[in-house]
Amino acid sequence: MEPASSSAKARLSAVQGHLSIQPCFQRHAIHNDQPTGPADLARERANASFKVEDMTEVILRGKENVAALSLAYQMIQRDPDLRMREGHHYDLTRAEDREQTMRQIARTIELKKTIKDPRLRQALFMAMAFYSESYSMRMYVHDMLFKQALMLFGTSEQQDKWMDDIENWRVIGCFAMTELGHSSNLRGLETTSTYDRATNEFVIHSPTLTATKWWIGMSGETATHTVAICQTVIDGECHGINWFIVPLRDPKTGRLLPGVTCGDIGHKSSRQGLDNGWIQFTSVRIPRENMLMKWASMSPEGEFTPSPNPILSYATLIPERFTILGGSQVVLAQTLTIAVRYGAVRRQGNHDEQILDYQTHYTSLMPGVAFIYMLNIVDRELFDKWDEVAEYAQTDAGAFMREIPDQHGVSAGFKGALAWYVTEILEDCRRACGGHAYSAYNSIAGLIGDYGVVTTGGGDNVVLMQQSARYLITTLKWAQEGQEVVGSVSYFNDYKKILANSKTTLQDPRDLLSHEFVIDALTWACAKKATDLAAILAEAGKANFDEAWNANQTELVRLADVHAWRYFLILYQRGIDREKSKPTYFMLKKMGQLMSTFALRKHLDLFLEEGYFEGSHAKAVRQLFLDQCKDLRKDAVPLVDAWAIPDFVIKAPIGKYDGNIYPAYFGTVNAAQKSFDPPAYWHKYAAPLVNAPRPGDKSCKC
Repeated sequence: MEPASSSAKARLSAVQGHLSIQPCFQRHAIHNDQPTGPADLARERANASFKVEDMTEVILRGKENVAALSLAYQMIQRDPDLRMREGHHYDLTRAEDREQTMRQIARTIELKKTIKDPRLRQALFMAMAFYSESYSMRMYVHDMLFKQALMLFGTSEQQDKWMDDIENWRVIGCFAMTELGHSSNLRGLETTSTYDRATNEFVIHSPTLTATKWWIGMSGETATHTVAICQTVIDGECHGINWFIVPLRDPKTGRLLPGVTCGDIGHKSSRQGLDNGWIQFTSVRIPRENMLMKWASMSPEGEFTPSPNPILSYATLIPERFTILGGSQVVLAQTLTIAVRYGAVRRQGNHDEQILDYQTHYTSLMPGVAFIYMLNIVDRELFDKWDEVAEYAQTDAGAFMREIPDQHGVSAGFKGALAWYVTEILEDCRRACGGHAYSAYNSIAGLIGDYGVVTTGGGDNVVLMQQSARYLITTLKWAQEGQEVVGSVSYFNDYKKILANSKTTLQDPRDLLSHEFVIDALTWACAKKATDLAAILAEAGKANFDEAWNANQTELVRLADVHAWRYFLILYQRGIDREKSKPTYFMLKKMGQLMSTFALRKHLDLFLEEGYFEGSHAKAVRQLFLDQCKDLRKDAVPLVDAWAIPDFVIKAPIGKYDGNIYPAYFGTVNAAQKSFDPPAYWHKYAAPLVNAPRPGDKSCKC
C-alpha cells in the first residue's frame, strides 16, 4: 500500500500542475498585448469556401433586397425615433420600453407613407424586427393576427369597411383568443356573444373570471379594437365559436369604452415593450355587422348560417404558426452569430485553441447554423403554398376546404417540433458562451426570454403535436379505407408497400448522404409508428379511446415529431433545387445533409427498437454526424456573417464583427455604471455588519 506521505505529494504535484501557467498561456494571455480576435475572425473569413455576398442574396432573395435591407439598417441607425437614443436597451424600464416601441411604430408608419419603393418598406419592417422583438410583436399582433382574421373570416364588404383604417393604423387591433382558464382548447372558451333579436346586436360578455381574455398583446395599453373569439348564443342555444370585432378604447382619448375593462399583465420574462393585457366584457353591445361572416353568418332577418366546417374557425392560426419559421430566424441568426464569433475569438486549452475547434463545441453549434438556413428556405416554400390557399378563401371555397386540413396539420406539427428545437439551440448557444452569455448586455439571455413564449403561446406545443398526430391517425385510416390522401401525408397511400421493407438497405455509410435514402427511412418510421398506434386506438374503441390516447400520448407526440422532420427535409430539398444553378448550392446541400443525419440521429431509438437499424447502422449515423459538423465548422463564421446583421442590432459586444470583443464588453459594462460611490444601502445594512465589534473587544458587551 502506498504511504500516505507519497500519496499526498502526488496529489499536491497534480494540483500544482493544474495551477501552473502553461507556456501557451504565457505567450498569448500574458505577454501579448494585441488581441487575437480580429486576426482569428479575419482568417476564418479568408478561408471561406463560398462568397458570403452570394449566400446573403440567397437568404434575402436577391441583390435588390440586400441593398434595401442595408439602407433600412442605415435609416434606423440615423433616425432618433427608431434607434435607442441613449443608454442600453436592457437597462430600460418597462414604461420606457413601451414608449420607445410605440414611438418606433409611429415613426415607421409615418415613413411607410413616404417610401415609394415596396422593397424598402418591407426591408424597414424586417430590419426593425431584428432590432426590437417588442416592435416586431406589436406589428405582428396588428398586421398578422388582427388583420389576417379579417382577411380570412370577413366578407368583402367587411374588408372594404375596415381595411383602410387597419392598414393606416387609424384602428389599432389585437387578437382576443386565449382566456385565463382556457388556451389551446378553443371549444372550452367561455366568452359569449349572444344575439339580441330586438336590437339586431350581439352582446359580448365574460360570464366568469376564467372567461377573462388573457395574454392579449396590445390590449394592455394601446389597442382600440379587438377580434374576439366567442361562443355564439342564439335563442338560448350555443352555435359554437365565431369571431367578432369589438371596440375597446375611444380613439381620441384612449379611455376604455363602457363595459370594457382592460388591464396590463405586468412584468414578463421578456418583450417588456409589448403591452400584453387582459380583457373583461360586461354586456358590451356591438352591431350584427361586426360578426365576421365569410363562413358563418347572421342575416338581417336573424337567420344563422353555420360554417361549413368547424376547422375554419381555426384557419387564422395556420399562418400564425407558419410565422414561427420567420420569427425563429430573427432570434437564431442573432444568437448563433454571437456564439459562433465568440467561439472563434475565445482561446483556451493546453495549446491555446479556439474553443470553436473543440468537438463538443462545434457539434453543439453547427446543426443550429445549418438549421437557420433550412428555416429560411422552408419558410418560402410554406408561404408560397399558404398564399395560394389563402387566395382560395377569396375565389374558390371548395378548394380552400380541401386544402385547409393538411395546412392545419402541417402548421401544428411544424410549430411544435421546430420551436422545441429552436429552444435547444438557444440554450446551446448560451452555454457555448460560458458566463458571458448570462450578462444581459450580450443579448443571448434577452433573446432566450423573447423566444420563451413560442413553445406555449398560440397553442401549447404538446397540444399542437397531438393535433398533428390526430390528423396523421385520421388520414391513415382514410388511406386504409381506400381513400386517396394528399399533401404531407400522401405517403400513407402506399403504407403497405412501405411496411413490407422492415429492415434498412444501408450497406455503405455514404448512402446516408442521399436525400432519398433518408426520406425513405423516415417514411418507414412514420408509417410504422402510425399503423401501430392506429391499431391500439382502434382496439380501444370509442368507449375507451380517450384512455388509450392518454396511455400512448408520448408515442403520439413522437409520431408527430418524426413526421414534421420528414416533411421539413422534403420542403428544404424542394426549395434548394431552385438554387441548383447558383454557386451556393453545394453549401446549401451540405447543410441539408447534416440536418438529414441529425434527424436520423434524433430518432435512432425508434429505428433500433423497431429493428429497422442495427447497432452498426446507429454507429455509422453518429460518426457521420460528427464528421459533418467538423466539416461545416470550417465555414462557421462566414455562414453567420451572411445574415448581415450589424453590431448595433446584435447589441452584444462578444459578438462584434471585428472580433475585438473584450474592450467593447468592458466599455459597455462600464458605461452602465452610474456611480462608484457606495450605495445607500451600504450605510444602512452593510456597514453595521462589517463594523460590528468582535468578541473580546473592549467595546463588546457580549
